[in-house]
Amino acid sequence: MQSLLNRIQNHNDQKAFKELYQLLFFKLYQFAFSYTKSKESAEELVNDVFLNIWQKRDSLDSIQNINLYLYVSVKNASLNYLRRNNLPVPVSVDDLHADHFQITADPESTLINRELQTQIAFAIEQLPSRCKLIFKLVKQDGLSYKEVADILGISTKTVDAQLCLALKKLALLLHHASSI
Repeated sequence: MQSLLNRIQNHNDQKAFKELYQLLFFKLYQFAFSYTKSKESAEELVNDVFLNIWQKRDSLDSIQNINLYLYVSVKNASLNYLRRNNLPVPVSVDDLHADHFQITADPESTLINRELQTQIAFAIEQLPSRCKLIFKLVKQDGLSYKEVADILGISTKTVDAQLCLALKKLALLLHHASSI
């Protein structure tokens, strides 16, 4: 990812920018949607954040962690959108709804048969919204506990506790599903 940022900043490389966009858009879109509950608004907010990255490409080297920067930017843009439109602003992580999150196919998951994938997706959907959101950000988006804690404004211990809870519930749900 750092090489993409270098190409964008030092060479105004539009192809590298497009790669970065394609790599991160869907994850950021899902995150924005958890705030806005609107597909169009979430897409527009993420596009605005990427436009801002392109416009400020000369100073990309000042960004230490692009993932954290983008997630926090999307969070802030989403909260500003909610305030501008007089919509309820979530007061805690529990108010965010991650119902739209899905398992995305990767080489590892393609080895798992379709029935098991369906059971896993169903089990994830059964998780409480906070567990589901944290599970998604850590396990599917690949963010660290610290990054998730910083993005959501919670402690790393809370992230760890919620992830443990999510994994226990998933194991229980999957065990129950396989014994039926």
